Amino acid sequence: MDYKNYKIIKTEKELDRLIKYCKKTKYASVDFETNALPFHSSLGYPTILGVSFQPGSAWIIPLGHFDSPFKDDYVRILKKFGREVIENPNIVKIAQNLKFEQKWFKKYGIEMLGRLFDTMLAKYLLDEERPHGLKEQVNRFLPQYGGYEEYEGSNLPWDQKPLEGLSQYCGLDCDMTFRLMIFYERKLIDNKFYSLFRNMMMMGSRVLCESEFEGMNIDVKYLQELVINKKIAIDDNLDKLKNHSKLLTFDAYRLKEVRKKMVNDLQEEIASIRNLIDDKLQECGEDNQTEYFKFKNQKERTIKNREEKISKYIAGEFTTKKDREAMEPFNFNSTNQLRELLFTSKKGFRFDIIKYTSDKKTKQETDKPSTDSEVLEHLKTIDKSGFILQLMEHRGMIKLYTTYMVGMLERLSEDGRIHGSFLLHGTVTGRLSSREPNLQNIPRDTTSSEIKTMFIPPKGSLMMQLDYSQAELRVLAAQAKETAMLDAFNANKDIHTATACKKYNADYDEVDKILNDNKHPEFKTWKVRRKQAKTINFGIVYGQGPTLLATSLSEPEEGIIVTKEEAQKFLDDFAYDFPKIAKHIKKQHKLVHRDAFVRNIFGRKRRLPNIDSNKYMEVAEAERQSVNAPIQGAASDFTLFSSVLIRNAKINGDLPKSLTQVATVHDSLIFYIKPKDLHKVIPKLYKICRNPQTMRWFGFQITSVEMKVDFEVGENWGALKDYDSDRDYTELLS
Repeated sequence: MDYKNYKIIKTEKELDRLIKYCKKTKYASVDFETNALPFHSSLGYPTILGVSFQPGSAWIIPLGHFDSPFKDDYVRILKKFGREVIENPNIVKIAQNLKFEQKWFKKYGIEMLGRLFDTMLAKYLLDEERPHGLKEQVNRFLPQYGGYEEYEGSNLPWDQKPLEGLSQYCGLDCDMTFRLMIFYERKLIDNKFYSLFRNMMMMGSRVLCESEFEGMNIDVKYLQELVINKKIAIDDNLDKLKNHSKLLTFDAYRLKEVRKKMVNDLQEEIASIRNLIDDKLQECGEDNQTEYFKFKNQKERTIKNREEKISKYIAGEFTTKKDREAMEPFNFNSTNQLRELLFTSKKGFRFDIIKYTSDKKTKQETDKPSTDSEVLEHLKTIDKSGFILQLMEHRGMIKLYTTYMVGMLERLSEDGRIHGSFLLHGTVTGRLSSREPNLQNIPRDTTSSEIKTMFIPPKGSLMMQLDYSQAELRVLAAQAKETAMLDAFNANKDIHTATACKKYNADYDEVDKILNDNKHPEFKTWKVRRKQAKTINFGIVYGQGPTLLATSLSEPEEGIIVTKEEAQKFLDDFAYDFPKIAKHIKKQHKLVHRDAFVRNIFGRKRRLPNIDSNKYMEVAEAERQSVNAPIQGAASDFTLFSSVLIRNAKINGDLPKSLTQVATVHDSLIFYIKPKDLHKVIPKLYKICRNPQTMRWFGFQITSVEMKVDFEVGENWGALKDYDSDRDYTELLS
């Protein structure tokens, strides 16, 4: 696409004109191009900043680019534009993935004030399915401008791209983003998304941007020691695996067969060469013996080479890299070798094949046995040697080591922090996700308590976690108007214990006493019953059928095996005990069959066109999501909106500025806080979060149940304990 309506600013006088035009139109669509290093790197810098104040044109401010007239003074130039335009609350700021631009401005002390518009988030609300990228949006909604991905110098590294080509590309980004904003804004209003977009998505984006910019503080010395110690533990465990008698027997046999095949292949090659020599004799005849003997001598040298190789193989000598690799001991990363060991080799375990893998492209079942975690979980229960359990522990240790130890060390910024990304557009249900690293997947304390311990607050602060308790079930109970469940919540009862008591016709207070006394003879029985009730409760939310629920309820290592029929009985009992939940589920199914979409209470939409599919499984999945998506999305929205209200309370001076949100994980928010502020802040947070004022902003208010909030405090993420209003928390810093 030929695009000429962009201007590269060369003088400060031209910069003043750009500022004047932005103030006149009251719009600024902005896009940074950088040297590809992150904002928190001391070596990272913006090369140019594109600005469009009206559709159809863009101006480029050269910054740290090697051809920039301002390259020695770009920070002052950027701050001048920032103070006049970005911090001007009367100018609307527009960007695609606006948090990126926001963080780069913040690096230079520039705060985005006034109304913000992120085209990526607008597109996400209007259509939650990927892709959400700018080029894909332009190709889809502004096709007349599509296809500008390639430009002169596009294959060069970002810090070496020529100014002219880079400016044209950046100018197009700014212009297209502006045009998309105009297109989306009317769509948001017409489709009743505007309140959700303005009050939830864009305000939530500000909160998450600040969390990403702040980052999570890491105990670097602890992490470095953890990496060393875990590597030693992995090596020790690997040595035990390698010396398992069955593996030793199998591997000796495998290597013998590998060597045997290598010898056989060479012998077959020798036989083939001899046949070639005989064929050559027939071809040459008596008239051309010279050519024949030349060919024969050449091939006999090859035969001699192969025979020498066979002698070396027999003697255990392997000289080439390929041969040495073939004769290496058992490789635990080799799926093929693991298949042989577990299923196919006569010297292996000879387990029955549980399931087969699926082809990644065709999705069809292959003839290769699967060795995934589900298979190993099953094999663990029948393996008397303990090898499978040890193998699973090894896999778990490797994942922890590579992802959460070495991976964290590699992502550390110069300030000793992890600056992850929180995605408002990461899931189709509206639930937040995160990446680099994925904080949603940080192992629980019961899995690996050492991981969370590395996350520490800055000196003089503590870590506090605010967690919405059973938010999804509270939303479900409120929407279904399920009296029995609402009564349990409002009486401050544990819903899973209450569900178990209802199923077994037991008194709640008596069972609660049992569960708080691990020496009680019925403690273990009721612990299992409560756990099963919890699985069933969330199984309902996530739309589990009897087959999947049976798997979730079974604990083979504890001797608990639940059949599909028993799981169905659990589901039937739940429907009987909580009839309005069952009625609500049927209502959601009817809605999705009628509209092919559902909404959550905040107005977020989940489109489910597969409800009209001819395939039963696709229809069933759409029905499942019609129940799950509105509940899961609403629980996440309560958490996100609470973070927005908390930020607003800080701005208004109702909460201390030192209260710093650094992460959101599922239905919880994580803060740094001064210990002297704890007892003043937590009651205020509780008041904000237990019953967020949603009527003003979203037109609804849940009154039948409160959104219960729990607080934990500690000197690191792994040491969080329930908040005690009588405790002097300054002692944790001594």
